[in-house]
Amino acid sequence: MNEPLRANTLRADTPGVETLWVDTAFSYVEVPLRLRDTKTARGAAPGNITCCVIDVLRATSTIAAAMGNGCAGIYPCASPDAARELAASLRAEHGNDAVLLGGEKDAKPIEGFDGGNSPREYTKERIGGRRLVFSSTNGTRTLDAVKDCRAIFTAAFANITAVANRLADELKKEPSRALLIACSGRQGGYTEEDTVVAGDIISKLTSLIGEIELSDTSAAALEISKAADSDSAAMLRNCRWGRYLTTLGLGEDIEFCGKTDWTIIVPEMKDGVIQGA
Repeated sequence: MNEPLRANTLRADTPGVETLWVDTAFSYVEVPLRLRDTKTARGAAPGNITCCVIDVLRATSTIAAAMGNGCAGIYPCASPDAARELAASLRAEHGNDAVLLGGEKDAKPIEGFDGGNSPREYTKERIGGRRLVFSSTNGTRTLDAVKDCRAIFTAAFANITAVANRLADELKKEPSRALLIACSGRQGGYTEEDTVVAGDIISKLTSLIGEIELSDTSAAALEISKAADSDSAAMLRNCRWGRYLTTLGLGEDIEFCGKTDWTIIVPEMKDGVIQGA
């Protein structure tokens, strides 16, 4: 039998209780539905909603690594063509050497890009002081889907505790007290790895904030995270997308993405640019 919800965690239909509302999207295509659900549950429009975006394999892990290594700003783009156009504009303004163009399509490098979507390649020597225009198959599309939210952060195992603490701080001072956890998923579908990170964040928030209201998807994410392998790297190796990345020779990326709490960087997107704090 599944472990019951914690005593200080309420279901979404608990009447007469003003607590933190937490909804979870399992993929970027589900984000509009979850934004509507939050509006129904709390009367909160996107501009009142705090959002946390997750794409642990690999976009939000790469974002954490690049920001931690001194990137001057990450410019997420929903498509490679949009990234090429923005990179050209930024290079005209700041110089060619000041801007890198990175990303992937279906986990593979994009022709003409300077780099891919590996958190290991954006070292201090390569990314420090530079801007990164970045496009990925799922993560940057999720960031585009939530761009109208009040505050937008990105999370991975790399910074999960720091992000949970920052979310708690933000939500304690936010009147609407509404959080959307946006898992990027895989081409519109569910992925285990993003859901586990979402559930871990929900669990941490129950300790940091107290009583919270969970949508059905958030309750499911919490239960999935409890049942997951406690070895994050092992879970990533065994999930479907992790197995696919292994066939592409990206096993070292999986191990890197499975490292927990190695940075306190909390990437935040404002006006389309991600900065670290």
